[in-house]
Amino acid sequence: MYKSLSAGMIGVKLNGFEANLAAAKKRGYGAIGYSPEVLAAEGIDAFQAIDLMGKYGVIISDFGLPARITGKAVFDEDFHRIEKAARAASALGIKRCCTWMPSFSNDFEYAENFRQKTKMFRLAAEVLKDYGILFGVEFLGPVPMWNSGKYKFIHTLQELLELCDAVGTGNMGALLDAHHCYCSGLRGADFKKYVRNEKDIVLVHLNDDEAGAPIDQINDSPRYYPGEAGGGANDLPGFLGALVEIGYTGPVVVEPFSEALKKLDCDDEKIRLITEGTNAVWPET
Repeated sequence: MYKSLSAGMIGVKLNGFEANLAAAKKRGYGAIGYSPEVLAAEGIDAFQAIDLMGKYGVIISDFGLPARITGKAVFDEDFHRIEKAARAASALGIKRCCTWMPSFSNDFEYAENFRQKTKMFRLAAEVLKDYGILFGVEFLGPVPMWNSGKYKFIHTLQELLELCDAVGTGNMGALLDAHHCYCSGLRGADFKKYVRNEKDIVLVHLNDDEAGAPIDQINDSPRYYPGEAGGGANDLPGFLGALVEIGYTGPVVVEPFSEALKKLDCDDEKIRLITEGTNAVWPET
């Protein structure tokens, strides 16, 4: 597995693709998360992007699904964007695409929601599969989130992998977030009991939670970067060590919702802090 820098996830705003590549190289990252749609908006074609990636020795590890999955109408409206993005991603050598999934519904009970999500995700996964792209979906584990709607939906890794099996395309797995694992009762390496092999995981988000906070009261935020003061609830070395044990070879992205980072004005300092924190818990090779 390898470290990938997603500037937006740490509250860093960089001026374009090359600036992201340069920031990643400076701190020792081999990859960044970046959208093919954003590249196109910047006027950078595939040949130019590949040249820049070669210049900095940094690849694009993943991109977000350019379609909303919160309901059929908005998904149908966005669906055409998936093929266009997948074609562009394939030309850039990007092999992973991810999204998240609400853990409740105010309209549908679990079985009907499961049926609809299976159909929706199958359509997306089939398009991505045609371009050799893996599809990762993130479950949301915090109790306050799945308790906030009328009907509970998927909020555990076990349930998510059942959905992946129902989709049945062979290229769909989990976007495994340490925070959501922890909030669903899976601390450190505990998630490994549900993972059959590396194919069950497409992307990993690394973050920590507040030490001493009751799990059933932790919401979507705050989340701490590795080593941040106040964190330490999760066993991040155990979490990463378990990924090594299952043979995971994909990207690991730090995704904190950190008040401490928000207070910093210097973007390079933010990247330095999350990099040093990650290195401190990273498994020895």
